[in-house]
Amino acid sequence: MGDAPHHKILVRVKNIQILAKQFSKVKFFHSQMLFDQQAANSEKSLAKCPFCAGKNFVKCGRRKKKHEIVQMYFCKHCQKKFTSSITKNKTFPLRLILDSITFYNRFNSLEESAQKISEKYGIKISFQNISNWLKDFAEYLPFMRMREFIAKNYAKRDIFVESKMLHGQIYDFKYHRAKTDLILGEDFKNYKLKPLRQFLELIVAECPHQVFKNSSRRASEAHSRDTSEDFNLDQVKITRRENMAVKNTNFVLQTVANNKLRHQILQEFMLVNDSVTVATEVPVLFDRDDLLHYKNSLNFDVPLDLRDGEAITGHIDFIQIRNGAIHILDYKPSAKKTKPIKQLTIYALALARLTSLRLFNFKCAWFDEEDYFEFFPLHVVYKKKRKKKLRN
Repeated sequence: MGDAPHHKILVRVKNIQILAKQFSKVKFFHSQMLFDQQAANSEKSLAKCPFCAGKNFVKCGRRKKKHEIVQMYFCKHCQKKFTSSITKNKTFPLRLILDSITFYNRFNSLEESAQKISEKYGIKISFQNISNWLKDFAEYLPFMRMREFIAKNYAKRDIFVESKMLHGQIYDFKYHRAKTDLILGEDFKNYKLKPLRQFLELIVAECPHQVFKNSSRRASEAHSRDTSEDFNLDQVKITRRENMAVKNTNFVLQTVANNKLRHQILQEFMLVNDSVTVATEVPVLFDRDDLLHYKNSLNFDVPLDLRDGEAITGHIDFIQIRNGAIHILDYKPSAKKTKPIKQLTIYALALARLTSLRLFNFKCAWFDEEDYFEFFPLHVVYKKKRKKKLRN
């Protein structure tokens, strides 16, 4: 009888061990499924054969690696087999590597980052693995030059501001306070943009959530409205540029199997790892008072119609500060086939009013993993008058 309690304890311990093993198996299965999806998704990034640059290739079975199964391809032109570049010469899946880098640049130590990854994926990695990846992928991590200074001068809890906003659906507003401070302070050209920081600091406390919940007009749906509200684009120059956002997108989206997660994963990576993105999913609104200010006070051509109490709302994908300007960026799959000029112009008009900055200080762009298109919103609404020719 005296051994009964001891026996019960042993049984409970054994049950806990069994449950732990089952949980570990479930986590491993989940990780394997994630990496299998990554392999299937990688074909989106394969534009050409790495040997002959030909585009006539087909799937040719799969290869089992230590932690994932990768897709093989066969080029009909050069008769060679190959795998996607994202899995070549890598023991660990790219998604795991990407998360490891992001954990570290969220100001966890190398040891803490390795532990978090091991817990998340059920795959044991070392701090040395992460140290090597930081060197291997340094071209995608310009934030590393800021990290040491921020780690010394900011408490970890003060570096990021994050809030989930229920605005019809869930939006993850994120703001990198420390990076913003450094960008505004390190270049005199950015000094005049300090009101943006004041606006970002107040969002969590003062955002009028009810307006966003009840709004029937969304800037992202502007293209579907009647043409009477279309902007005059006669003086607008759209420029295709080479930009780090394209490079980051091509890198990050190779790890995303679920298209619904593209924005979320790309936003997290750029906010944490690049050197210019300061906020994501930033809520903005544009009401009748703003419209009248631009029309009557500034004589801008803003062909919108808003009644009293009506507002257009939206969430900016990315806000960057660079070269003395605020850049409003929107990720658009198949960027070459779309022109969200109206949507981005409304974002710029709204943010200029919310920050009390001139529209001159803003640039807008949309991009995907291949293209980046940029324009000045001021050119959309401010029309230069042609000088009349003097008569002889």
